[in-house]
Formats: sequence, C-alpha cells, structure tokens
Amino acid sequence: MNEPDSRRKIRYITWREVHEIIGSLANRLIRDYIPEIIIAIAKGGLIPARILSDILGVDEIGFIEVKFYKSIGVRSEKPFIKYISIPYLKDRNVLVVDDVVDSGRTIQLVVDSLAVHAPKQLRTFALYLKPWSTYIPDYYFGITDEWIVYPWETCEAKKEKVELNNQEFRELGMYCVS
Repeated sequence: MNEPDSRRKIRYITWREVHEIIGSLANRLIRDYIPEIIIAIAKGGLIPARILSDILGVDEIGFIEVKFYKSIGVRSEKPFIKYISIPYLKDRNVLVVDDVVDSGRTIQLVVDSLAVHAPKQLRTFALYLKPWSTYIPDYYFGITDEWIVYPWETCEAKKEKVELNNQEFRELGMYCVS
C-alpha cells in the first residue's frame, strides 16, 4: 500500500476495544511466556505497551522509534531507526509491542536490532496484522486489510483528512489544535 486511497475501509478501535484486545492477548501470552521487558515500537506501540505493562506487571519498558510512513498509506522506501532507549536485554525475556504489523518490515528491523543484544527469548505482539505482512507476530488479535484508527491518533487521522465517522472519534477530534 503505497498510495493513499480515500475508498479504503477504516476501522475505528475505541478505548474499550483497545483494553479488551490487549487483555485478551495478555491472557494468551502468559500461558507460555512471561516477559521481563517490553519494548514498544514508537509511535504506534507506545500506548499498547504501557497498557500491557500495567496488565502484566512488567516494570521495565523501552522503546525504539522507527520511521516508515510519510502519511496515511504512504511509505518511505524502507524503515529506519530514529531513536533507541532500551534497558539491558542480555539473557532476559523480551516482548516487542506494536499496534499494527503492516508490511512486516518495521517489526523485522526492530527484532533484528534487538537480537544483537542477546536476549534469552524475544517474542512479538501486535493488536492487528495485515494479510500481506511478511512477518507474523507471535501474538496478535486479528487480521484486517482495513486502515485502523486508534483513539490516540485521532488528531493525526484528522490532519490526514480521514473522515471521523465514529461518534467517539468525532468528539476526540474536537480537542485537536491543528
């Protein structure tokens, strides 16, 4: 998906749905893996990672900011790491969290970058996965080809001229300053 498409179907994920999705995934996760550290892919994975850390009681969180999208549906040639802030990972269980795995290239870049730190185990977690992704996270809630708008990116969506057809998102959009 390199061209914006005004006909693309949009899925609005409310705060309640975000918590339900993360709670459901957390219950699946703890059956076979207990992370010691959560690494968020910024920007999209920051809020899901924070909510997950609260649910699981994981105190250590880091993040890696990756830049790939120029605007909604318009990618750069390849993802690149802008900033890293991570705790010591060697011999520890690490969970990488993002909101959506689209092409798979961003999460693969992060996994490859973290692997050099020799974690004991490294697993991945995303709320949604796109059907065309080259990377399948260890834990994800659903697969969709829709453009997803989360409540923490309402102003960004509004700026990009995404029509806020959901009442909750229209209300949140009233607080946007630009």
